[in-house]
Amino acid sequence: MNIKLPHMPYKFDTPEGRMEITVRGGVFPTAGETGMQFAAGAIFLQSGPLALKRIPLAARSDTYGGVMQALTKGFKVMPASHDKDSIEFRVLTALILAVGDIDSDN
Repeated sequence: MNIKLPHMPYKFDTPEGRMEITVRGGVFPTAGETGMQFAAGAIFLQSGPLALKRIPLAARSDTYGGVMQALTKGFKVMPASHDKDSIEFRVLTALILAVGDIDSDN
């Protein structure tokens, strides 16, 4: 599914707690790519055992602005690629429901 965030920063609620979409720089190895990139992810806003957990999103770019543009123009979210009992599945499903603007044809 493709979704578009209405604005950044974007905060949403999940069964595990409140989360926010963030962008950070780093080395995120993928097939055929090396070097510094920027990637989006969902992070928990509350303290506790999940405070350091980051759920990666498909929005990536060589620039910070490129990721921000991908988040608001559209990016893929695939909860089905995770186990139904996993935190990743629950968070991505909650993100899809929170955004509401879903294009399931892509």
